Amino acid sequence: MNTNPISITSFWNKNFILLLLSNLLLYIGVYMLFPVLNLHTIKNWNSESDVSAFVSMGLFGFSMFLPGLFSNYLVDTFSRKKVCTYSILFFAVLGIAYPYADSFWMLCLLRILQGSLFGIALMVTGSTLVIDVTPSTCRNEANIMFAFSGLLGAVVGAFLGAYVESDLSLEKIIYISAVLNGISFILVSMIHVCFRAPMQVPLLSFDRFILFRNILPGINMVTIPFILGTLIGYETDSFFYLCIAGGFWVYLLIPGRLLGKVDSRILLVIGYVILVIAIYILYTHAIDFSIYMSGVLIGVGIPLAMYQYLKVMIQLPKHCERGTGYSTYQLMWDAALIIGCCVCLAYDYERLSIAFLLCVIGVFFYIAFTYPYLQKTLKERNT
Repeated sequence: MNTNPISITSFWNKNFILLLLSNLLLYIGVYMLFPVLNLHTIKNWNSESDVSAFVSMGLFGFSMFLPGLFSNYLVDTFSRKKVCTYSILFFAVLGIAYPYADSFWMLCLLRILQGSLFGIALMVTGSTLVIDVTPSTCRNEANIMFAFSGLLGAVVGAFLGAYVESDLSLEKIIYISAVLNGISFILVSMIHVCFRAPMQVPLLSFDRFILFRNILPGINMVTIPFILGTLIGYETDSFFYLCIAGGFWVYLLIPGRLLGKVDSRILLVIGYVILVIAIYILYTHAIDFSIYMSGVLIGVGIPLAMYQYLKVMIQLPKHCERGTGYSTYQLMWDAALIIGCCVCLAYDYERLSIAFLLCVIGVFFYIAFTYPYLQKTLKERNT
């Protein structure tokens, strides 16, 4: 029985704001390592190729899915808040161990453990805690705002990593990342959620992990974070990432009512077209400030296209599947972003061509397959 009822009549309540800030700092702490960790991995292990960096980053992305089958058991058997805080805390502590990893297998082990803990944190916060602390009528909007906080955190993290890379050692950057993760842990510890009695649930299940109804739009959606991943590390100029963050804020200033009047297919195509223009500007370098102009366009195009996919992946689940649907989106988004970073290691000179090709594939796949599937599935669900 809940003896400490918590008012969640307001959308922008204290608990939700704390979760947003925690998610923002967690993403900053994770992604600020991405632009710099690859080069340091190659240097520290005297690798003659990018294989070591490719493997370490790929293991992090793969490991996010390892605890997925246990996710529902964890949040319904133990305190959801404790599951989240412990995963973030252990993630931060393991980050401090990087400077002491004196062999490549130790680095790989740390990446696997951190990837698993990051996956747990993502599944518990976005699919459970956010829903618990927001009014039932505002949960779609809450999931969207929470997703945007992660996107902004990833871009700001990449900016900070590129900005301090030339002035600070990897060890200091790792410590900064761990501190940010520690603050994220403190913020989640400050939230209040209603007590829920433990439930008898199976040890393994796909609940709060993967919703198969969302797989097709999810496959289409991953083209967007994949493109962002191929561009992370493209420029050592930190202002490039700041311009991407600035473009994100430009997108947020666009009136929601204006976007709501436009067909989602048109908005999605516009998002991809903006990305194509940005990639072309990067490729040609026609003018001195073209890199920064491209950054702003990337910051507008990515959330514009992302929002259309996110709305769909939140609408497709039934009421009891809301958390699973969002977890599917979040895991696929971050995994695709990390895979994009991995691919650009192996195909550094072709990354812009790959990003351009993904834009074309994304638009074609959405119009030919995803949109008809969405219309059919939503119609069947509502009848």
